[in-house]
Amino acid sequence: MGINNESKDRRLEELASELPRYCITSKADNTAKQYRYAFNTFCKWCNSFNPLITPLPASETNVALYIIHLAKQYKSSGKIHSAAHAISWAHSLAGYVDPCDSILVKNIKEGAIRETSKPVTKKEPITPEHLKALVSTFGKNDNLYNLRTFCMCFLGFAGFLRFSEIVNIRYLDICLQNNCVEINIVKSKTDVYKTGQKVCIARTFCDTCPVNILEKFLRLSNADMHSSQYLFRSVSFCKKSNSYRLRTDNRPISYTRAREIILDALEKIGLEKSKFGVHSLRSSGATSAAAAGVCDRLFKKHGRWRSDRAKDGYVKENLSEKLKFTKNLGI
Repeated sequence: MGINNESKDRRLEELASELPRYCITSKADNTAKQYRYAFNTFCKWCNSFNPLITPLPASETNVALYIIHLAKQYKSSGKIHSAAHAISWAHSLAGYVDPCDSILVKNIKEGAIRETSKPVTKKEPITPEHLKALVSTFGKNDNLYNLRTFCMCFLGFAGFLRFSEIVNIRYLDICLQNNCVEINIVKSKTDVYKTGQKVCIARTFCDTCPVNILEKFLRLSNADMHSSQYLFRSVSFCKKSNSYRLRTDNRPISYTRAREIILDALEKIGLEKSKFGVHSLRSSGATSAAAAGVCDRLFKKHGRWRSDRAKDGYVKENLSEKLKFTKNLGI
């Protein structure tokens, strides 16, 4: 039985209506969200000169002027990068020529970035000695509040976990075994096709064993290991029982709160908290593993890095490691 032209047209229209959605999902959700925000900001700037400037399609001259505007107003190379990527993305989706490919825009962008760039100050890594000091200082008071902090620190350190990976762990993602814990990373920055990644953390059978700390936290939180609730949530203090409990609303702890409690704990063991951040956990584990001479293939796989360049950026060599190069020159 044949299909008439009207039916064909309707079917094609239905497929065509999906084009914008599929184009947008070619980027990660957070990336698309950032691009939309940055491009909307560009549109508002263009509209302030209406009808002289149109945002889509935009001329290379107007994009160059906008980049200069950003450099003068925000003095931020990050703003300039975001704007250029967003404008390119929007023109690509709409099928227009990308104005950011022009020599003029490239030169203006490079000049603006050189003018606004600031020295990068990376956070210090947290060492195994710092983690031992945490347990030594707070270990006698194994309440839910402290264990939540320990658990985030030790899992982040041992699993090379990003903050987004830590807070998205649910009870059902955890598989405890005799010699390790296996954590299913459902959502990861480098897992663009959502195939799922697993991180295995070994039992060390000592006071700073990440698996032991996790088990204590699970016991105190009365965890249902088949539950889809988030592992790290806000806590409340119950005066009646003089104890902490996890809140029932299934929302992960915020970045701001997680950073606050981790840095407060580090400050209490004598560290200057301005030198550290939540991301220090991932870089710390990587630095310790590199210093221990872990096989490069396993190192890269455990950290879920897609390139050697990304991986190497997380490792901070100590002075003795830096001196090895010169000592082995044969002079």
